[in-house]
Amino acid sequence: MLDNRLIVINLYELIEAPEDFTQAIRALATRVEAEGDPGVLAYRFFVDAAERTARGVVEYQDPDAWIGHHDIAMGWPEMTALHSVARLAEVVFLGPLTPEIRAWIDGSTLTARIRSGNSFAGGFRRAGGEPFD
Repeated sequence: MLDNRLIVINLYELIEAPEDFTQAIRALATRVEAEGDPGVLAYRFFVDAAERTARGVVEYQDPDAWIGHHDIAMGWPEMTALHSVARLAEVVFLGPLTPEIRAWIDGSTLTARIRSGNSFAGGFRRAGGEPFD
């Protein structure tokens, strides 16, 4: 059911070279795919070297998967490596920002601007497709 899916768009400001971000995010994505919460359905990141920013687009099965992902991955060395090369500046929630997610954020060290209030209005997602490299 798409109306309970959660898509999160992260904006990062690069602290180090774009290549360092690419290396860090590839290592993190590999581990998330292998060992992360199974509710992480898609994990895609893009870098703009000229602007020295990067964006992540993460699709979660539901809000509980967002919490599960962060409970699992925040202590990993791959996440620490990402935070050493980029600062998370903004998080946009497309879908439900639940009280449980809000409580998780409030109990964390997250300093990024949070944007929410975007409810699913309609659309579709095709099944299948190619994996991301």
